[in-house]
Amino acid sequence: MSANLQNNGTTLSSGENSDSKKENILERLNKRNKERQNYLDVKIEQRNKENVELEGTDYFAQTFTERARAIEEQIQNIAQISAATDRTTSNNADLTRIFADLTIQIQELQRYLTTSTMFLTDFKIKACQNTLNDLSSSCEECRLRLIPKKKFGFSGKKVAPKVLVNPRVVNISTDKVDMPEKSKTDSTSFTWTLSNRENEYICLEGDELNNKDITISNLKNCFVELRGHAGSVQISQAIVCTFLCGPISRSLFAENCERTTLALACQQLRLHSSNKCRIYLHVTCRAIIEDCTQIEIADYNYNYATIDEDFQLAGLDKAQNNYTDIADFNWLSPDVPSPNWTLLKDTPLPSWSELRSQKQQKGKFL
Repeated sequence: MSANLQNNGTTLSSGENSDSKKENILERLNKRNKERQNYLDVKIEQRNKENVELEGTDYFAQTFTERARAIEEQIQNIAQISAATDRTTSNNADLTRIFADLTIQIQELQRYLTTSTMFLTDFKIKACQNTLNDLSSSCEECRLRLIPKKKFGFSGKKVAPKVLVNPRVVNISTDKVDMPEKSKTDSTSFTWTLSNRENEYICLEGDELNNKDITISNLKNCFVELRGHAGSVQISQAIVCTFLCGPISRSLFAENCERTTLALACQQLRLHSSNKCRIYLHVTCRAIIEDCTQIEIADYNYNYATIDEDFQLAGLDKAQNNYTDIADFNWLSPDVPSPNWTLLKDTPLPSWSELRSQKQQKGKFL
């Protein structure tokens, strides 16, 4: 009797152990299946994302190539047609309009490239930019060849010195600015908005700034504020200066800046041939630097009473800021960060009001 009870107990114990083992095995199998399914879901999501990016890249490459080829064919056709026809005043007027239209097409293609930089590699961006630069050069060379300048002659009138016209197309890779032909109906000569200033505090606002192309050159030890929504800003030759810029509708192009601080909000930023600069940046596209060293980047922190309204008027999204995404055309390695620029971390933001007061009181900015 007792032996039978012991045998029954052993049988029950063995059955319980067997059930427990089965449960453990099933639990491990379920866990493994869940992990495998999660892994597959992640892989599928990554593949879908890569496919979308590849489709976007392929579409851009095809569209950009077709537009660039169409512009190039137009330039070649103009040269061939003009060579076969007599040059008259009316033909020159027609050519002027044609080249103006070509310039607009090149600018639109430049804008298309800029808005697509978020999903393009640095190598692709530079290759496309070189194509645009070649188109701009070909267009300008063809224009100068086909539209003859006025013959030289003596007259009693004084001739004003030759000056630069307002820049429209920025040549990224060669640090040159392509200048469109000056309109015959424009009776006023171009002058820089600000130039040849030293040890000054300068503030532009209202009608002298809004929706206009602001050009600045050859400033030293100056403090400049742009309170409003400029159309575009170009800065050339700035040494130990501070620029505080409200929202800019299109682009800011700066070159040859040394030990200069910029606070700016814009759609595009191009910084060339500059050294030891600090930038407080709000940019909706990808910023590009070239031939620059010791560039420090931080979040935009300029503020004034009507800045929110100016963001809206400039068409900039205040919630979208890509200031951490900088393309360095001199550093194309995708795995190693560029040594030419760094993000400022744990650095106190400057007090612009204090710096402004210092400049206004002392007449110089140290």
